[in-house]
Amino acid sequence: MITNMKKQNRKDDAVLLAWIAIIFLVVVWFVTPPGNKFTQLCFWGNNTKFFFAKMIGTSSSTEYIFHRNNAVYLAKMYPKKDTALKEMDKAIKTLPTYASDHELKRLYKDRAEIKLFLGDYKGALNDFVNSDMITFNDSLKVALLFKMAGNYKEALSYCNNILNKDSAAYAGFACMADIYTSYGRPDIAIKVWDLAIDRNKNNPRAYADRALVKKAMGDIDGYNSDVKIAKEYSPAIDIEDSIIENTLHPKILTLNIE
Repeated sequence: MITNMKKQNRKDDAVLLAWIAIIFLVVVWFVTPPGNKFTQLCFWGNNTKFFFAKMIGTSSSTEYIFHRNNAVYLAKMYPKKDTALKEMDKAIKTLPTYASDHELKRLYKDRAEIKLFLGDYKGALNDFVNSDMITFNDSLKVALLFKMAGNYKEALSYCNNILNKDSAAYAGFACMADIYTSYGRPDIAIKVWDLAIDRNKNNPRAYADRALVKKAMGDIDGYNSDVKIAKEYSPAIDIEDSIIENTLHPKILTLNIE
């Protein structure tokens, strides 16, 4: 009986040690990079799914999707590494020959979004242009990428595209004002914001952005006046917030998993 009790105690100790080891490993996993553990689990799931697809011989037609999804996961987990771009390159390389041109262009556009997220502006611009799938919502991104490349004329054409489709679009005015400011003409940027406010006098963001241009020009009274108006419309507004910075430095990669 005593012998049985000792065996049971040793078994209980072994189970306890096993649980301690498991808990320790889980804690280590949680505190080590990457921080986005849900995305990491999805990444593992994507690789497991592809592993079984290869085992049963059904991976050839979906391999490019596997690499494309891997790229999205990796970009979200490691936004400072180029591993995601290597996966996107594999996605394009493994695209079946029978796939449509639209599918290839879509991969270029997805790679452009990832490059923008990773801060590769030159590469993002090239891929956006090569995709030939620049939508209204992409116009601000592409305009700013042309600006970063020093092509102000082309940048302004995309700003105009926005305003041609929506004459009161805040993004269009922000785009144009930023281009002129970067070109060394903040005086024209002020006129752009004057026009924006004339078309929509209730937009606090327009007053805030005009205030920042005035501040950069040394017009502190004008800055304070516009800040006051902006806060009257929106007391909690962040004056320093910028659609330009948020577009060039997106905090979230919005690509979906397929």
